[in-house]
Amino acid sequence: PEVLDLSKRLLDLLQSSLSSSATTATSTTSTTTSDVEHSSSIAESNEYATGILTLISVGESTASPQDQQRWEPLAVGLRLVVDYLEQRTKELPRPLLPNKHGSDNGEEEDDDEEEDEGTGLGTGGGGVYAEGPRIPKIAPPSSPTGVEGTTTIPSPAVVVSQPTEQRTQPPRAESPVFELMKSLPEIVDRNVEHPEPRVRSLVAQVVGAYALYATSLLNWMSSHGLPSHSRSQSEESQTNETQQLPHELKTSIIHSQKGRRQIHRVILASLRSHLAMKEPSRENNPSAASDGALDDTTGWRALETNLHALASYIDGCVGNGFVGENDEEKREDGAISSGSYLLEEAHLFESRDGDGDGEWFLSGLQHCSVVHVNRHVRAASAAVLGVLIKSCMRSRRHSSRETRDYLEDLLVESDSLFRRVLKESLKGTLADNWSQVRMAGSVLCRRYVGALMRIYRGRKKAAMRDGEKVDEEEEEEEEDVTVFESAAGDLVPMLLPRMCLNRFYIAQGVKLYSQDTWKTVFEQQKQSREGEEDTTATAVGGGGMGAVARNAAPLCRYYA
Repeated sequence: PEVLDLSKRLLDLLQSSLSSSATTATSTTSTTTSDVEHSSSIAESNEYATGILTLISVGESTASPQDQQRWEPLAVGLRLVVDYLEQRTKELPRPLLPNKHGSDNGEEEDDDEEEDEGTGLGTGGGGVYAEGPRIPKIAPPSSPTGVEGTTTIPSPAVVVSQPTEQRTQPPRAESPVFELMKSLPEIVDRNVEHPEPRVRSLVAQVVGAYALYATSLLNWMSSHGLPSHSRSQSEESQTNETQQLPHELKTSIIHSQKGRRQIHRVILASLRSHLAMKEPSRENNPSAASDGALDDTTGWRALETNLHALASYIDGCVGNGFVGENDEEKREDGAISSGSYLLEEAHLFESRDGDGDGEWFLSGLQHCSVVHVNRHVRAASAAVLGVLIKSCMRSRRHSSRETRDYLEDLLVESDSLFRRVLKESLKGTLADNWSQVRMAGSVLCRRYVGALMRIYRGRKKAAMRDGEKVDEEEEEEEEDVTVFESAAGDLVPMLLPRMCLNRFYIAQGVKLYSQDTWKTVFEQQKQSREGEEDTTATAVGGGGMGAVARNAAPLCRYYA
C-alpha cells in the first residue's frame, strides 16, 4: 500500500507539471517568469525528490525475506532519478567556452562529432551500448564529417539548444536536486553489486546521469570565471547578471563533484575486486566442475554491469578540462577537478615499472575484452575502451597545447600502455566468435581509427601553419598511401585484414557496419582531396583497394 500511494502521488506531481507546461506553451508564444516557474515545478519540488528517495528506501528495505525480494520499488526509484537528472541537465544554460585553444591544431570543426551508438537510455549522452541489439548507422553519401561520417545527435551537455527560457535558468543553491545528489553516492555504493541484474543496470544509468549533470554544472560554473575577451558580445550580456555566483550555489556544485568522484571510487573498487577473483579465461573454463554461472551466455556476477557503470561514468564526464584555479576545487591528492576523465584520472593510464594503477586498470580491461570467458563481459569491456577514446578526443578540444599533446600521445605513441591495450583488444574482439563481441570491436575500431586520422590531419595542418618545411620525397610518399595507413602506422597489418573480412561476416549488423566503416575511412578521402563535386576521381593512395594491395602479405596470412 505504501508503494502504491507513493507512486500515485509522484505520478500526480508529474502529470501536473506536464499539464501546466502544455498550458503555458499553447496560451502564449512569449515565455514569462511565471511560465518558467510552472514548467520547472518538478525541478523545484521537494516533495517529488523526497518521494523518489522514499521509493528507493522502500525498495532497499530488508525487514523480512519477503521484502528483500521486492526490488521493483528500488528499480522504479532509480529510473525516476535518471529521468530527473537528465531533465535537469537539459535545463542548464549553455556553458560559455574559451576560444583561445579552439584552433591550436587546425581542426576546430569536428572534435565533438562522435557517434551516438547506444540507446541513449540514461548512459551519459547515449554513447554506451548496454541493452538491446545494435542497429548500425550508415553514413550519408556526402557526409561532411570525414571519418566519423554518421548523422549524430550531440549530447545536451555539450551542445544545448535554447528554444525557451526554461533552458537558460541557472540552478539555485536550495534546489532539491542537490539534496538528491547528496544521497546518490551511498545508494550507488549499496546497490552496485545488487543480486538483481536489472537493478545493477539501472544503477549504471544513474551513474551516467549523475556524472553528466555534475560535469555540466562544472562547465556552467567555470564559464562564469572566463575573462571577457574569450566571450562574444552576446555571451557577455548573457552572463552580466550572474557573473558572481552565490557562495552557497558554488559550494553545492563543488560538493556534487565530490559525490561524483566518490561514485567513481566505488565502481573502481568493485571492478578491481572482481578482477582479482581470477575468473576463468576462454582457454581454461572449469564451468563443468564449478558452482554458479561460468558459461559464455549468462552474466558474470557484477562484472558486466560494473563495466557498463564505468563506461556510463566516463561518457558522462563532459568537463571542458580548464577548471581549477582555487584550492577548494581540488581533490585530496592535488589533482584538479576538471570534469574530464582522462585528466582527472591520469594515474590510471601510467605504468611505473609494472607497479602503476594503469597496470591493473588497463590490463584488466584487456583481459576482459580478449580472454574472459563471458561474451557480455568482453563486449562491455570494448565499450569502456571506446568511451575512453571518446573522452580523450573530447578533452583535448579546449585544452592547452601541452595537455592536447599528452592526450594525443596516449593514442598515437607506440610506447603508450593505452595504445598497446587497444591494439590487443581490437585484435581479439574483431575476430571474436560471438557477433555481439565482434560488433563491439567494430565500433571500437571505427572510433579509434577515426581518432588517429583526425590527430594525423590536425598535426599535419599545424605543421604547415607553423611554417615547418616538409621533405618533398616524404610528401610524395604520403600521397602514395592512404591517410589511414599514415595515421595507423604499425597497426595497419593487424587492423586492415580484420576490417576487410568483417565486411563479409555472416551477421548482418557486423557486415553493414563494417562496410560503412570501410567507406568512411577510404572513400571520404576522395572528397577532401579532389572536391565534393568530382566523385569519380581516384582516391588518395588508391583507397581501400590500394591499401589492400600494399598489405597483401598480412591479409593472406590472416585469411590462411
